Amino acid sequence: MHSMTGYGMGVYSNDEMSIKIEMKSVNNRYCDIAIRLPRNLISLEDKIKRIIKSKVNRGKVDVFINIDYINSTNVNIIVNTALAEEYYNALTKLNEQLNLNGKISLKDIYSMQGVLVNQSGEENVDEYFLLIEKALNQALDNFLNMRSIEGENLKKDFSEKIKNICEIMEVIKERAPLTLEENIKKLKDTIEQNVEVDKLDISRLSTEVAIMSDKLSIDEEITRIKLHLEQFSDIINLDGAIGRKLDFLIQELNREVNTIGSKTTDITILNSVVNLKSEIEKIREQIQNIE
Repeated sequence: MHSMTGYGMGVYSNDEMSIKIEMKSVNNRYCDIAIRLPRNLISLEDKIKRIIKSKVNRGKVDVFINIDYINSTNVNIIVNTALAEEYYNALTKLNEQLNLNGKISLKDIYSMQGVLVNQSGEENVDEYFLLIEKALNQALDNFLNMRSIEGENLKKDFSEKIKNICEIMEVIKERAPLTLEENIKKLKDTIEQNVEVDKLDISRLSTEVAIMSDKLSIDEEITRIKLHLEQFSDIINLDGAIGRKLDFLIQELNREVNTIGSKTTDITILNSVVNLKSEIEKIREQIQNIE
């Protein structure tokens, strides 16, 4: 079981450059990957995404790729002189129109988009990818390891909460038949008090009692909750993406608990229902972070 929250960093260096990749993620219904890398290597984005998607099923993943050049061998900076002149002319005209009398510096020009273009790696982008891939694999390993560790912590917490739910269900299971008997007795007493004995239709009374017994019985709900809890315990031990399965299962569990609450007026069972819903809500919130 894996959490959707994680962080990982990978670094690869050689004599020419140092590549640093950082990854972080939060929960998301789908696998949403955003990559920030140098513009001159934007063509590698799809390849990098495919590598990440092969190992990550869900989550909003942000990837930051930074390249520092150790020497100028592979650095290729192009100056767009024509564009720089256009920027200079435009700034000069603006300066005159606004009567600013300001001095236009070199920094004002080269800081404009497109004046300085980094074309490093564009001609040998495949070679760059091989180097980036080494740092990426390291970052991915650290990233997945953190998600796995947090997932194991969540699994332990789930197991503890499932244990609490089972204990509460034992209280309900013990109390359920007694409550049903009490309700049936109340029904019989009410009928006998309000209907004369010689006019009492025993056959009809038996039928009504049977119908009430069926409506108020929570045996089916108790059985289904037991099965849901067993399924939950099995699923959290599976590999891969299990978040959606757990989310569906916890909804079914909550529905059964609500049904129990609507069928009884017994204070002990109603208190137990409140405690069950509290534990289920805690699990539901944590499930949102499971891959």
